[in-house]
Amino acid sequence: MRHLLAKYAPALLVLVGVLLGILFTLQTLSAADARMREQRLTEVRLMERTFDWTAVQALRGEPGDAIRPEYVRIKQQLEALRGVSPQYRFVYLMALRGEGDVRFLADSEPPGSPDFSPSGMAYGEATSQLVGLFSGGQALTEGPVEDRWGVWVSALVPHVDPQSGQVLAVLGLDVDARQWQRALWQAALLPLGATLAFVLVSGLMLRQRARTRKELARLKSSEDQLYEQAHHDSLTGLPNQRLLADRMHQVLSHAHRMESRAAILFLDLDRFKNVNDSLGHAMGDALLCEVARRLRALVREDDTVARLGGDEFVILLPEYLHDDDARHVAEKIIAELAKPITVGGQSVSVGVSIGIAQYPDDALDSAGWLACADRAMYAAKDSGRNTYQFADPLQNARARERLSIETGLRQGLAHGEFVLYYQPVFSLAHGGLTGVEALVRWHHPEWGRVEPARFIPVAEDSGLIVPLGDWILAEACSAAQRWNRQGALAVPVMVNVSALQLRRPGFDGRVAEVLQETGLPANLLELELTETTIMQETLVGSAMLGRLSEEGVRLAIDDFGTGYSSLAYLRQLDATRLKVDRSFVADMVEDAEARVIVISMMGLARALGLKVTAEGVETGAQLELLRTLGCDDVQGFYCARPMPEADFLARLPDWINGGFSPASAPDKTA
Repeated sequence: MRHLLAKYAPALLVLVGVLLGILFTLQTLSAADARMREQRLTEVRLMERTFDWTAVQALRGEPGDAIRPEYVRIKQQLEALRGVSPQYRFVYLMALRGEGDVRFLADSEPPGSPDFSPSGMAYGEATSQLVGLFSGGQALTEGPVEDRWGVWVSALVPHVDPQSGQVLAVLGLDVDARQWQRALWQAALLPLGATLAFVLVSGLMLRQRARTRKELARLKSSEDQLYEQAHHDSLTGLPNQRLLADRMHQVLSHAHRMESRAAILFLDLDRFKNVNDSLGHAMGDALLCEVARRLRALVREDDTVARLGGDEFVILLPEYLHDDDARHVAEKIIAELAKPITVGGQSVSVGVSIGIAQYPDDALDSAGWLACADRAMYAAKDSGRNTYQFADPLQNARARERLSIETGLRQGLAHGEFVLYYQPVFSLAHGGLTGVEALVRWHHPEWGRVEPARFIPVAEDSGLIVPLGDWILAEACSAAQRWNRQGALAVPVMVNVSALQLRRPGFDGRVAEVLQETGLPANLLELELTETTIMQETLVGSAMLGRLSEEGVRLAIDDFGTGYSSLAYLRQLDATRLKVDRSFVADMVEDAEARVIVISMMGLARALGLKVTAEGVETGAQLELLRTLGCDDVQGFYCARPMPEADFLARLPDWINGGFSPASAPDKTA
């Protein structure tokens, strides 16, 4: 808005000035017109005082008046009055005769003139205002009015007989309207000229202003071009080393002030020299431009992609939340630059070696930061090229382990290395089964059993949790339907659902499809959503969960107490169960604070109409305290450990007939 005001303010001021000039001119014209009308009336009034009205009384307004001596004397007087000023065109006397006709008594024209009005001639153009003068009206001016003689401005003054009080006649004076208008224009000449002069001067100033602005814009454009040349690479248009250094300084200052983290990636193309030598420098330049375009497309708007020179690039990540963010970017770059690049009609392939340095882990200043990333890049080249390395050796080991687990997950999904274990949930009221939780286990052919805490985060981070979760859902529903069909068990199977699964469109449709394929009743499936997932995805009250609930699928809030739930969200969620996280259950016997938290959770669940399940029950003391507190269900190694389907079915008759008994040897790694 401020920019628009600055741009158009001069033009608006000129427009206001022109409007004021026009208004002043119109006001001047109006004042001049009023002044001249009053002047003419004054002149006619003076004429009226010097007129021989006794002679006028002798006239009858008939043609025979022309032979009367009074008529001759009056006509001479009218001619003398007209000669007073060259502006006077007609001076005449009119009277009201007969049936209200206005007739001429005498005028100032000689008898032979074509404009002569003989005595008694009716004036057919008489206006109502003129007729009104004979009824005692005030003196007035008319016009410009057009009649048979031309266009006139008339000053009309009635003469009242002092004895009878009647209007004897009306003395009229006509002035040519062209002279009248000429006088008006002369009066308006000064304000109109001033307005035109203002417009002319303003136009010259606006033109000069526009030329000045144009020149400033040209200078600004030249300045921008110089800045662009000084701070950007001429070939790719990316920031150069000078601009990169400035942005690194800003990023480090911000990260230090906000106590946040930042990362820098040092990139070097692996086979660029081969392309440059075999295809020529022009093709090499085209390849660098395409690499720059792809890098820009891969990063966020706030990230910086710079070219240091040759085939070296740097990517600056000013702020990230997770340690794996920089690794994600590096992996995307490696995958993107592994794709063939077409230059000059030929398809070429290059790889890239990437070094990653993080603030504040690896360096605290710009020079040290860039040097760490450079050394890590050479370490990536030494380790086989087309890969990445962190400046921190421990981070490199974690990255290699994560990559190995991710690769193993992909192969494990393809080769069927995953199985489901089942852990029962028992009622504290009657000891019977109230549900069965399906838990995934991975048996790797070389590594043996891989702990869920080791591979689940990698599956979440890599997106593999989606196909893995889909397999778990289908496998758990199939097993539950087998038990239900055989009459062995009719309690819900509980399946954990990740945030990524819920984020994918059509998840509710996939659940309905699995239920239809397996034949499992919807009320025998319970989806467990962690408190963190609910808050991250803001899924409470969503149409998807609503549809699942309407179909009969149960919803449970898992790991409660570890996130930051809003009571408003929990109140809207159509859940049936709240599961207290094992960390609170483990400490509640010895720790009064943990016990108070568990009691509060149970009170909240009661207020929301939810059943409460305590996870991670490992001792009899914990179970008895939960029973005393009024907990509904329990789950944990003290009651039964997770087990394969065959072992679960083997123990099922004992649980159905006699309820649960403490497990003899809880296996906390199962």
